[in-house]
Amino acid sequence: MGKQKILIVDDSEINRALLAEILEEQYEITEAENGSEAISLLSKRRSDFSLLLLDIIMPDMDGFEVLAYINNYHWNDSLAVMMISADDSPANIKRAYELGAFDYISRPFDPIIVQRRISNTMLLFARQQRLEKIITEQFQEQDKNNELMISILSHIVEFRNGESGLHVLHINTITKCLLEQLVRVTDEYSLSPVDISLISTASALHDIGKISISDSILNKPGRLTEEEFEEIKTHTVIGVNMLSDLPIEQQEAPLVKVASEICRWHHERYDGKGYPDGLKGEEIPIAAQVVSLADVYDALISERCYKKAYSYKKALNMILEGQCGAFNPTLLLCLQEISERLEKELMAPDSKGEKRNIPNLQVIKDYNNLLSYEKSTVQFHMQQHLRLLYIDSLTRVYNRRYYDEHFQDVNNIQAMVVIDVDNFKQINDNYGHDVGDIVLQNIAQTILSCVRKTDAVIRYGGDEFVIIFFSIPADIFKKKLERIRYSVSILIIDAHPELRISVSVGGVYGKDTTKRLFKVADNMMYQSKKDKNKVTLCFISDRNRAQAMLKMEKLQ
Repeated sequence: MGKQKILIVDDSEINRALLAEILEEQYEITEAENGSEAISLLSKRRSDFSLLLLDIIMPDMDGFEVLAYINNYHWNDSLAVMMISADDSPANIKRAYELGAFDYISRPFDPIIVQRRISNTMLLFARQQRLEKIITEQFQEQDKNNELMISILSHIVEFRNGESGLHVLHINTITKCLLEQLVRVTDEYSLSPVDISLISTASALHDIGKISISDSILNKPGRLTEEEFEEIKTHTVIGVNMLSDLPIEQQEAPLVKVASEICRWHHERYDGKGYPDGLKGEEIPIAAQVVSLADVYDALISERCYKKAYSYKKALNMILEGQCGAFNPTLLLCLQEISERLEKELMAPDSKGEKRNIPNLQVIKDYNNLLSYEKSTVQFHMQQHLRLLYIDSLTRVYNRRYYDEHFQDVNNIQAMVVIDVDNFKQINDNYGHDVGDIVLQNIAQTILSCVRKTDAVIRYGGDEFVIIFFSIPADIFKKKLERIRYSVSILIIDAHPELRISVSVGGVYGKDTTKRLFKVADNMMYQSKKDKNKVTLCFISDRNRAQAMLKMEKLQ
């Protein structure tokens, strides 16, 4: 290991030579004869030096000016500075420390004292840096844990609510982008980078109150009654009450305070017609205003079981035209200005979502070891190749080959579903195969929108689909299948609104071999085909595979 480097800055050649003679055996010495030369050296080679010995009295740019420059640009975060001077007046020493000096040495020099003071200074400075690094890492780890817990809680809400996709990630991204643009166009809200990070993180908790809403309402596929909508609206107050039940010291945490504002007021409107409190204009905290706009925007651009996704342009126009509520005009301006950025950033999770259709493929990981300039290109072509192998070109879900190669020996499947399109031959015969293809595409995307990103949707062949579920509760499994059936039944094909589509759904719940689960699910599907537009379920109630008793349940 090489010697540590010290930069000596003094206009006196004799003083520099004296210090160099004292230190050169233990350290590598570089000299500068004035403040300007020192600044020039540090701007290029700052990381080379462990210590700066800085004289005070120098022409043109004295030591205090150099120290002020270093302090202003935070160079002393990674570089210890010791002042050297024959003037050891209290005023000079005080000023040096105020400007960020680590220590102060008076002339004339005693070699032993100089060596000891410099050695101690460098040791203490190194310890201080390590401590600061440890503390920073602890805070970063704490932030990661906070974000992880918030993400878990938020996904619990999504899971109970039957939602799939990337809603929480989208809200975080949109909120962050809106806030960053807001501070560019106005200083009205005085938001620091810490505030932006805090609000973006807390946004994940905006719907936490839905944990207490009835499943029958949360997962109702049709239009809510007035009474049901009133119950849904209570999730705002429920969320705040959940946070207010935390210990008092946790309630005072900035994250909890911001999350409480967002939970309660993210459905308020700028014109005062929102809920629960009817706040108007700037009565609504800016955190809640931003999350409210982010929530509406994501709802429009995302596909749901009850609707298709609007284009980014259409969603923006709907909001600007006032079709989706009333918002802060400045935030609407921000949304306009970042619309292209949002489209790019929100497409990234979608591409990740597409890559999840090829999970746990070690070949992609292996390519991470290639040279950096080749990596992205190689990965792109590899992923394209894998998509060609495993993604159905018509419906963009998994194909039969993926099922055959990846699920033959899987033993941790929780449930399996087989879906067949009713009267598909008649659709092809009466409307043509082009319309039949559109029907299959719509059905595939509807199924995808109703399941979780951890579930696998496969076009098994022709008009038949298979869904593989991992770790899903039985009651949620039942609701998802009924939701799929209902969502397909209300599909409308734009060019043929008279066309009615339905599916027959067969499902089996319980762990067994893939082959056996498929056989049972397929049998259940044929039970549904007798009446069409039905869901028939089978539950494996006995763990003994040879003697498994089947419980059949038909959902009307």
